[in-house]
Amino acid sequence: MEEFFVSRASAVERIMRARRSLMKEMEGASAGAYALSQGPSLLDKLEQLLFDVRAGRISDFLMPSLNSKVRILVMAD
Repeated sequence: MEEFFVSRASAVERIMRARRSLMKEMEGASAGAYALSQGPSLLDKLEQLLFDVRAGRISDFLMPSLNSKVRILVMAD
């Protein structure tokens, strides 16, 4: 598992990129069955994580993903 120490703004940007990527994958004609079945719940997790990181309630989390695990540690602002 990879670990990254990032600023809050960078953590928010990573979550936003993951969310956009997941939405494109779910909308695409070539989306796999797993992405379609797990996508909505994963999308909900990403959106909740986005709110929590922005609000400063979370500073250490595993990035929800379909295929890999990445631990994000938000540095104090």
